[in-house]
Amino acid sequence: MSSASYNPKDYWIEQGKVYKNNFRYNNKFELQERLLIEYLASNIFTPTNSGDEPAEFSVLEVGCGFGRITKLLLTNFGKSITKYVAVDMSPDQIRNAKQFLEGLYLEEKAVTTVDDSKSKYDNRLEFIVSDIQSLPSTGATNQKYALVLACEVLLHVLPSDIHQVMHQLIEMSNRHVINVDWYEEELPKKIAPHNFIHHYEEIYTSNPSVKRVHRIPIVKKGILSKLDTKQSIFHASKQAD
Repeated sequence: MSSASYNPKDYWIEQGKVYKNNFRYNNKFELQERLLIEYLASNIFTPTNSGDEPAEFSVLEVGCGFGRITKLLLTNFGKSITKYVAVDMSPDQIRNAKQFLEGLYLEEKAVTTVDDSKSKYDNRLEFIVSDIQSLPSTGATNQKYALVLACEVLLHVLPSDIHQVMHQLIEMSNRHVINVDWYEEELPKKIAPHNFIHHYEEIYTSNPSVKRVHRIPIVKKGILSKLDTKQSIFHASKQAD
């Protein structure tokens, strides 16, 4: 398959059928998750000025896959999340995510709604089958989210579509947009047809509603070794409405 014949929707719907079974956790994923959680804890889910309780947040995750990052956020910041919408274009991935997260949200019975008949956690977790461009038709964009998150998603978006896709993510947020993606300063000689390096910082800063952008390389440096995932966390903060 060449880049010219790569169709993201067709490719990832097919990949969604086998992705979870083929997934292998390794030290790069461990580092990615650890640095992402540390960054979110320090810069997003921080205590309010009025007390020690963390701020409450709504989250929209696009390209949730089988729920690896979804579970990570709900496990670490579940008490702060008032609404979590997990989106993927693959029906198989959404089914996998529901199974992967089932035990997590069914165990949260201590937090209940007013009538005490259903777990609040059940109510605030929603799954949607959709690609990013079609999200408005699902009703998911009827509200804005404090955090819009995409982990290893935008690197698979065609260069011809990346500006529009990122603009849509920005529009769906009223505070923060974070994407975690492959990024290298110099283009490698060999690139898979479904992978692209985009200039995320430039695209974010070209949007007038973005106040600032940070890039945090996902790298671990030791005395005798270095683990470089070739990924970065990109964080765009929006102007106050």
